[in-house]
Amino acid sequence: MPSRATDLSTLLDNLAATHGDRPAVADVGTTLTFAALHQAAGTWGMALRTAGFGPGARVGLLAGNGPEWLAVAFGVWRAGATLVPISTFVTARELHEILTHADVDILVVQARLRTHDYLGMLHEIPRLPTLRRVIVLGEAPGGGEPAQQFLGTIATSHPGPISIDRETIACLLYTSGTTGAPKGVQLSHRAILATVMPTATRSGLTSSDALVSTLPLFWVAGLVIRALPTLAAGCTLIVLETFTTDALIVALEQARPTALHLRPPQVGQLLGHPKFQPELLAAVRKGGGRAEWYAPHLGEARLITGYGMTEMSGYVTALDWHDPRQLSSTPLGTALPGVELCIVDDAGRPSAAGEVGAIRVRGPGLFSGYHKQPAGAGLDDAGFFMTGDLGNIDAAGVFHFVGRTKDLLRVKGINVSPAEVEQVLATHPRVEAAYVVGIPFDTMEQDLVALIVPKPGEAPTDASLRAHAADALSHYKRPQDYLFIARHDVTFNATSKPQRAALVELAVRLRKPRAT
Repeated sequence: MPSRATDLSTLLDNLAATHGDRPAVADVGTTLTFAALHQAAGTWGMALRTAGFGPGARVGLLAGNGPEWLAVAFGVWRAGATLVPISTFVTARELHEILTHADVDILVVQARLRTHDYLGMLHEIPRLPTLRRVIVLGEAPGGGEPAQQFLGTIATSHPGPISIDRETIACLLYTSGTTGAPKGVQLSHRAILATVMPTATRSGLTSSDALVSTLPLFWVAGLVIRALPTLAAGCTLIVLETFTTDALIVALEQARPTALHLRPPQVGQLLGHPKFQPELLAAVRKGGGRAEWYAPHLGEARLITGYGMTEMSGYVTALDWHDPRQLSSTPLGTALPGVELCIVDDAGRPSAAGEVGAIRVRGPGLFSGYHKQPAGAGLDDAGFFMTGDLGNIDAAGVFHFVGRTKDLLRVKGINVSPAEVEQVLATHPRVEAAYVVGIPFDTMEQDLVALIVPKPGEAPTDASLRAHAADALSHYKRPQDYLFIARHDVTFNATSKPQRAALVELAVRLRKPRAT
């Protein structure tokens, strides 16, 4: 692995010096070596600084995954500016909110992506007082300056090198939730590197590997958990501009990767696709997620997963590729170096080993605050981030995630985490996914209802699911009813989390009324 970097621009310098002509990032049409990515980033960085968008500037980036996305990102960091990645799922209203809240100075944008017309959105929204320039990647049909024209400005000026402070905000990432406005999470170069390098080590990736990833680069998972650690390991990163199962199959056919990282719903879509062949996964030995999701195809693979969040620059805990394969879906590894993970009870006192409590965390990856919010927002008096999650740490120091505090359901006077029940049901051999919701029975109690997506061609029975739950769950955690649904019945938010309110509405429609 390259020598230690103090900022993300220096990281790319080291990678180019170490790996040079090896492929760094590719999609179906373009491949950039580490040297070419370094050169492209330098061009973008020089153009940004020449145009007056250096230290202190905020550069919005709205585009599909691809080599150019990473070239722009590294160019922003080379210029000493702050990158503001924007979700490609964005609506015109959301785009206006983010550009305004982030005070974006310059926007680098792809004109269109599938059905999304981003230039059209820019024409729809009110004028933005801070936005001084719009640079269009690829074809520029109007409304912005072509990227090639902008990059040509470096011929007129050559500003000297700059030193980037490790506390400079490298990324302003907007989190999404089911309610409320997104928050702008400020991540410094120091914080990002503090998680990138340990994640790269635990992944086991090397310069002999090639990894296909479908995670969007505008998320902390796609950028800081997946893309940057993959590059830091000298591994080739293969991305899809936007996910479709057909595009994924093409990438697998062409690359025959040794590593893979899909979002959980995409695994079932791949395995159930008519064009899927087991040979597509024959070389996969590493990556992100859990090998059992791909059963029976990745029996020898060592995929890793972990527990993380935007406010901690990615992973807080993670498995290690040396770990024995875990069939249980709850262990999420040990804390990354320097990370302090604290489990506390309702009174804020530390919980004993194995006891479930609220998760608080701090460490070198801790964010630098929410943009335009008071300092210390989201932190307790000791500087720990209050995650809003529940979990426990066992006697061996391994972390187990239980669920969100706000997602807890009340059953027979006891709090139940739907995530725990879902994890158990998802291990049923005929179940692709399980979603557990609470349907109010009276003012204080809820019935547990499980919405089950069967694996393609499978038909789990009500009786088999009840027996499966009885083997692993206390009686009060077992769903009262099992309802069978299709994949397309589940709606997800912008970060691929199921919309709980929509699931409750679906369960109410499908379920027979409970007798009183």
